[in-house]
Amino acid sequence: MKQAIAAGIVRWTGVGALFRNLFARRNVTIVVYHDPDPEVMRAHLAWYTERYSFTTLDAVADALESGRWGDLPPYPLVVTFDDGHRNNARLEPLFKEFGVRPTIYLCSRVVGTARPYWWKTAAAARIGAETLKRLPDPERRRQLAEAGDDPDRDGADRQSLTWDEVRHLAAVTDYGAHTRTHPILLQCDDQRCAEEIALCKTELEEATGLPCRHFAFPNGDFSDREVAIIRQAGYRTARTIDPGWNGPKADPLRLHAVPISDDASVDWLSVQVTGIPAWLRKRKGDGVTPAPTPTHGDPLPAA
Repeated sequence: MKQAIAAGIVRWTGVGALFRNLFARRNVTIVVYHDPDPEVMRAHLAWYTERYSFTTLDAVADALESGRWGDLPPYPLVVTFDDGHRNNARLEPLFKEFGVRPTIYLCSRVVGTARPYWWKTAAAARIGAETLKRLPDPERRRQLAEAGDDPDRDGADRQSLTWDEVRHLAAVTDYGAHTRTHPILLQCDDQRCAEEIALCKTELEEATGLPCRHFAFPNGDFSDREVAIIRQAGYRTARTIDPGWNGPKADPLRLHAVPISDDASVDWLSVQVTGIPAWLRKRKGDGVTPAPTPTHGDPLPAA
């Protein structure tokens, strides 16, 4: 009900168009998905096509590095997917149909296996995934192990893309790193944090034969430490889930983005893409996900 009311307000007041013209005309919008169904994604891509121009993270990085921001199309929009869910492969025909080249962020120790994402295990369900996100990483892993989880054991159903699918999709997508195992990086010690960030890049490049230039922070959590490691590892960009747009002075290792619900109706999409729902949740202290997050940059205004 609240979503319907909010969508109605945005539609009838013209707030969505106002935000798009004020913030998105010459600034980059980055949208974040995880595991949407093809039917939902088709509707979303059709909606974007009427209002935005698709571009890529490499094009954004080129514009930031060269200073030629005008090389980007008007209303530039980048589509991204976190985690590398197996159903992302079903979206390939849509990427071709709509001429969009998204970035899929992969966890290098999960992709190509039947290992479940740790927050989707039975052990995590018993303890509570959000509770686990708040724990120091060694304690999180200890509690999962005590509850019966083996991170190297295959699950009953594969959740991630296979390496063959990854290599096949490379014709229509770019790949980025999302760490090896998707820990909350702020909960990791220095060594584990560096390994999760740097070795993910190495492992993805070895498996695909392609350069891995982009990174996304698991759960959106990061600090200056993570940014320094990402820079040293040689990534061109790092994407947060801090709501907002990206202008010609944006920090490429702290790119703002707008989370979109995988099951969002087109009306609710029109609300979410303004960044207002994510911004309000962050201002309330909830973050986009319930795990605690520090303040990263300014919300809403373009960098």
